[in-house]
Amino acid sequence: MVSEILDVLQLYITKIAIGIVILLIGFGLGVLAKKLLQKILHELELNRIMSKVGITHDLEKWVSSIASYVIYLITVMFFLEHLLIKSIVLYLFAGALLMLVILTFLVGLKDVIPNFIGWLFLQKKGKIKEGWRVEVKEISGIVEKVGYLETEIKTDGGDVLYVPNSLFLRNKLRIRKN
Repeated sequence: MVSEILDVLQLYITKIAIGIVILLIGFGLGVLAKKLLQKILHELELNRIMSKVGITHDLEKWVSSIASYVIYLITVMFFLEHLLIKSIVLYLFAGALLMLVILTFLVGLKDVIPNFIGWLFLQKKGKIKEGWRVEVKEISGIVEKVGYLETEIKTDGGDVLYVPNSLFLRNKLRIRKN
């Protein structure tokens, strides 16, 4: 009985040790691949080439980072496969990722929806037209453009302000037609 427990324990310890070796080798390869790919892309002058077409981001860093993350992900997949828990973790990870995407989307819409509703209200009621003078809160000027999410107002000082349409729903509005 004791020998069977020791055998099982030895099997688990061996499996975990091999798994840790898999993680160390995979993460090492990921770091190595990132540095090597970044150096190759720098030699090819990827950032300079892309800046000519208007892309100013550090693509050398981005591409090499994405490649290393892919290697990290593959390493973790091998590790989980080795421990025979891949499918459970994948389902949990996919569920968490889906929840993160949904929450990000909803938080992103938090400001868009009230501003779009404000635009609908302004259009339906005909409250604001281009060329009219408006005063709302501390903002005063001529309406240049009424957009879906914001209204462009040119102040007396010549500044152009982009006012969220939801502001017109929540505050008193003074209008002078020209």
